Amino acid sequence: MNSETPEPGSSSDGAQKITLIRSLGCFDATMIGVGAMIGAGIFVLTGMAAGEAGPASILAFALNGLVTMFTAATYAELSSKIPESGGGYSFVKKAFPGLFGFLSGWMLWFAYIVACGLYALGFAGYMWEVLERYTPGLAHGLLGLMGTQVVILVFMTLILGFFVWLNVRGTGVTGKAESVITLAKIAVLLIFVVFGIKAVLGAPAQAAANFNPFFPKGFGGVLAAMGLTFIAFEGYDLIATVAEEIKDPTKNIPRATYISVAISVAIYLMILFVCIAAVRAPGMASWQFLGEYKETAIVMAAENFMPGVGVVMIVVGGLLSTMSALNATVLASSRVAFTLGRDGWLPTAMARIHPKRRTPHVAIIATGVVVLVMGVSLPIQVVGSAASLLFLLVFAAVNLSVLRIRNLHPELSGGYNAPLFPWLPILGILSNISLAVYQFNFNPMAWYVALGWIGAGTILYQFYLKDRVALAAPLTAVPALQPPPPTGDFRILVPLANPANIPGLLRIAIPIARRRQGDVIVTNIITVPGQTPLKQGMDYMDKGSRPLFELADEVARELNYPIHKDLRIAHKLEKGILSAAEEY
Repeated sequence: MNSETPEPGSSSDGAQKITLIRSLGCFDATMIGVGAMIGAGIFVLTGMAAGEAGPASILAFALNGLVTMFTAATYAELSSKIPESGGGYSFVKKAFPGLFGFLSGWMLWFAYIVACGLYALGFAGYMWEVLERYTPGLAHGLLGLMGTQVVILVFMTLILGFFVWLNVRGTGVTGKAESVITLAKIAVLLIFVVFGIKAVLGAPAQAAANFNPFFPKGFGGVLAAMGLTFIAFEGYDLIATVAEEIKDPTKNIPRATYISVAISVAIYLMILFVCIAAVRAPGMASWQFLGEYKETAIVMAAENFMPGVGVVMIVVGGLLSTMSALNATVLASSRVAFTLGRDGWLPTAMARIHPKRRTPHVAIIATGVVVLVMGVSLPIQVVGSAASLLFLLVFAAVNLSVLRIRNLHPELSGGYNAPLFPWLPILGILSNISLAVYQFNFNPMAWYVALGWIGAGTILYQFYLKDRVALAAPLTAVPALQPPPPTGDFRILVPLANPANIPGLLRIAIPIARRRQGDVIVTNIITVPGQTPLKQGMDYMDKGSRPLFELADEVARELNYPIHKDLRIAHKLEKGILSAAEEY
């Protein structure tokens, strides 16, 4: 269940065990994936998709779900075999070290950054909607003072700055809290669906008419909507980003990945169906009405067939969704930047950990700055298309990686194996690349932005990184010595925290253990915040844990009794303590 990475130590029994406390179960991991997918995408992109493809936007979402499942199977396999921080970048660099591996991380970082920009802009749009609806006087005053665009950018800057600050401080919505928020968002959307279905059943003829014609812009509109909205389907890869913290990753990661995709696609299709079928828009088709309001289309749809309190729920749901998605992507993007810095592909400052907060503060702040520049310089449709494009390219690279890893790394034969190999990853490559190529017809600017970023990364690699780092390799070593486990039936667990208490505690524990012929296990818990990968907790061994273990060794030698040393790295202190108690 726990990921154990033992390390040689100077204890009296000759070894020390290090355990990374995996605290996320299948439900928690599923909620991370669903929370990221059922986030800003469904609120922000529904209207845009309807405007591009009309009623056929439902087909666009369904096909995106199918394309997503190809790559989700690959992520499920690789995450279970390589449960490391970094997500898709960790997989590609394993298969293709060098330029290709670096570019995958370079693109993934940028894709998350662009996604952050989309979510921040989405929040700003919903916040402006709140002001216009419920404080019209204030909204009118701000409009006259700054104009709508400036107000939107101010809101975006404020919410982005807040979550950057929150992540730097080492706090955030994770684990159980994220699950609660995700369930609340799903409940709000299901209430929306129920009211929509009620409206459809009340006027079935009108609902059917809203789907005619089904392809008002041809199949090209479907492809354009697929490319624009693909970003809404990428949240499952956040499960891979926190794979290091998931219990029993071989089983739970594949389950969480598939379940999160299935739940999200089902909800997307229901939302889009009721939006198109239930909306009544005098003088225009329902899909045109949705397309006109773009990122606030769901709010306008709710106004059509829900009571006033229901509209308030949708607005609040939109705010919560964009906020939680922004928080998740700030975390994910900064982790990728941190991993790139740790591997030597970005300035080593990116891998710097705050001495007090123990968060990758430089990576988080750098990510926030780039997000702000992107949000200010590009319109929201370009932001959404560029993010979708970059994710498509990275997902194609991940699918290619699984083909190579199966051949070149037989030591990774354990774990979950995706079905229908190699056809699913091949279909994933072809579908991702096809959608990416079609993006040029829909929005050339997205391709220009992506190619500019890839070109900058290639130049950076060829003229600077190539000679600096031969192969990307984590700086945190994973030790290899397995210490002998405690064998006695009687065991005493002694926590090490305050050096002043260690001699007294051991002078109580050791005589009791000697009398019962039992084992004494001394344990220390290193805590790192959720923004920091667990393995980085090893960096604090020398400063915090090693002196405590050395003091325990001295007392053990003085009393002539062997002890077992146990070090646990956890995101929460109580998780580390409970895991030690449960194990021993």
